[in-house]
Amino acid sequence: MVIYQLGRARLLSTTLLGCCAIAQPAMAQQTPASPVPMSSAERNQPSADEPTAPAGLQRFPDQLEEIIVTAERRTSTTQRTAASLSVRSGEDLLQEGRYQLKDILETVPGITGGAAENSGTSDGSGTDNPASGLIIRGVPSNTGVGGGATSVAAAAALYTDGIYGGVGSTFDIDRVEILRGPQGTLYGRSATSGVVAIKTRDPDLDQVNGNVSAEVGSYLLRHYTGGISVPVVRDMLAVRVSGNYYKQGGYYFDNMGGGRTSKDARVKVLYKPADNFTALLGFALEDNNTYYGGSQIFQETNCNATQPTPGKYCITPDIVTPGYNKSRQYWGEFNLDLESFGITYIPAYRTWEQNFTNDSRNSPADKVYQTIRTPSDYFHTEEIRFHSNSGSALQWQTGGLYYYNKLHDLNTLTVYSTPTTPAFLAFNADNHKTTLSLGAFAEATYSVTPSTRFTGGVRYDYTSVQTDEVYQTGAPPNLSIVSKSISGDAATREFGNVTYKARIEHDLAPANLIYASVSTGVSPGDVAITTDANYQPTVLELQAETLTAFEIGSKNRFLGGKLQVNGAVFYNDYSGYQVGDINVSGNDFNPAFAIVLTKLRSYGLELEAVTNPWANGRFTYSMSYTDAQLRDIPAQYQPFFAHSRVPGVPPFQATLAYDHGIPLDGQTTLSLHGDVRYRSPYDTVRISVAQLNAGAEPYIHTGGQFIGNLGATLAFSDTGLSFTGYVRNVTDNRYNSLGSVHTIFGQTQYGATLYEPRTYGVTASFNF
Repeated sequence: MVIYQLGRARLLSTTLLGCCAIAQPAMAQQTPASPVPMSSAERNQPSADEPTAPAGLQRFPDQLEEIIVTAERRTSTTQRTAASLSVRSGEDLLQEGRYQLKDILETVPGITGGAAENSGTSDGSGTDNPASGLIIRGVPSNTGVGGGATSVAAAAALYTDGIYGGVGSTFDIDRVEILRGPQGTLYGRSATSGVVAIKTRDPDLDQVNGNVSAEVGSYLLRHYTGGISVPVVRDMLAVRVSGNYYKQGGYYFDNMGGGRTSKDARVKVLYKPADNFTALLGFALEDNNTYYGGSQIFQETNCNATQPTPGKYCITPDIVTPGYNKSRQYWGEFNLDLESFGITYIPAYRTWEQNFTNDSRNSPADKVYQTIRTPSDYFHTEEIRFHSNSGSALQWQTGGLYYYNKLHDLNTLTVYSTPTTPAFLAFNADNHKTTLSLGAFAEATYSVTPSTRFTGGVRYDYTSVQTDEVYQTGAPPNLSIVSKSISGDAATREFGNVTYKARIEHDLAPANLIYASVSTGVSPGDVAITTDANYQPTVLELQAETLTAFEIGSKNRFLGGKLQVNGAVFYNDYSGYQVGDINVSGNDFNPAFAIVLTKLRSYGLELEAVTNPWANGRFTYSMSYTDAQLRDIPAQYQPFFAHSRVPGVPPFQATLAYDHGIPLDGQTTLSLHGDVRYRSPYDTVRISVAQLNAGAEPYIHTGGQFIGNLGATLAFSDTGLSFTGYVRNVTDNRYNSLGSVHTIFGQTQYGATLYEPRTYGVTASFNF
């Protein structure tokens, strides 16, 4: 039987308007950028040579604009940052309707995926580590072993307002900065493959300003978002309040199956009692309600057929099971400038919890009942950084990080009767886990000559993971309950590691920069109980992993600043990579997990280009090629890898977009946008040799795909109003974007999540 389950497919509607944020800085300066971190009050201010344009007004000057960034924890511009850095501005994202991380990053070269919303061991639960859904330069995150409801440390790091895994990354965005390659000497924990740093808007100390936006679209989409900043005491005290409401139904039967509802809010208070000191205090909340199931797609002659018929589909209703997860975060950011050096201190406290039920007992395929609860999960982080302020040849920064996470999750999976087996308990896991991480780092840049600079950095991290877990299983053949527990010293693992960075950069000309670097990133290990090949509870341990990355890149402006071309080539050597979701039992209803130690090698190139060829017009282009392969797989595990290529990584990706502004009068502009994105063929998931021989490859291998989008915005600069209409996925290309293969008591079943259908909608926005 071939089943296409829609699961939690979501409407990711996009207006896709405005100039693409790949359009980065104007002519680079020849002098090194100051390493002084940008203060909270400065983050939302335009540069002096970049007047603010009304929402929706396309403004393409003769020279490409400057964009100030803090990706390397110091103030610079994209063209002066010698690293693979992409930026997306919050104003553009708001116009384009890009709120979810998957949409924000879909045109960024070298990246696939988005914020993970499911754990690695269940179909519908949430995860407290959304960065585990990111694949940067072919390096995916490990997944938790069977029975674990939350993810292990991710390969990539997701920061919101300087907080690791911070809350509120989908609304009221100032800018998004994406660094590809290891960033351990700057960001520490889980920055193995790269960092996505999201900056939200801060309060404005000078004036009242804000924005509101309302969007309605197909498939019951309703989205309302906005924020307002008020100076309580001008130039000294200001408050910004923002909120977000998002609701979208499923793609079939107009119900909530596969849909979601999100409610978000944030309050920031900025206090500046003196020119050299700022204090920012914040609170953020996020409530997500998800609706699993709702419909199934059967690829067969009719719903009762036992043999699939290609091209024939039968869509039937399914049980809708709700779930929720919610977060709360309290944090602060304090900046003190002492002339010769400055201090930044960021404390944060965050909580996360979830409750989810997956009831598939009436399904023709997976007859299971699963409950996942995370009654408590809290994070406490403290980070302090010291940095030089002078304009001398040596610029430096150093600091430390404290990370503490205490987690309690419960995960129960019961398999119900099928024609070949009675009901039984697959597993019941009750897990308490504590993670402590301490880090110290230092990085410095020295100008050897006015045009040549060298950067060196080092970081040491200590991580301790302690698990207190009770695990039960009642698998065949005898179905009797077997229990195992671990705690204390036997369930404690400690990891100490050092990462480093070395980079040299040189200005060929004021607008042309080349650089070369070598850097390392480390992902700490973990420990948990799962089921072995004999269906008995066993302890599995993930070791720490180290990635070594080499990169050569160049950033350039040509044609008097009208053409920008940035590119890089890279090579990643992940010699101790571990694949943690290998089911050696051959039966997905009774999985027996093993951890496979192998090597992951990836190499490729990335390119971003933007040009203003004529008045009011802009072309943007991005592409990447990534070859990611697993090497030296142990002989006993080779049958579980039908291919050596890393799944989820299209080798070639490219996006071409054009934006055009048409001034209708002095106050009104019509902006038109069109883009097309291509992904080359790739495997969506890993399959075994046995599944390959059973004919599984067509269901997990996706051919080359084109997706096109169109949009138009009518903007009135005198009132701040703008109206947008859009069509996304114009050709309604519903390809298999996430396949799956399940072998259940000798029967192979195939599933998939189809790419979002053609969607359309309108947005009304008001900036003041």
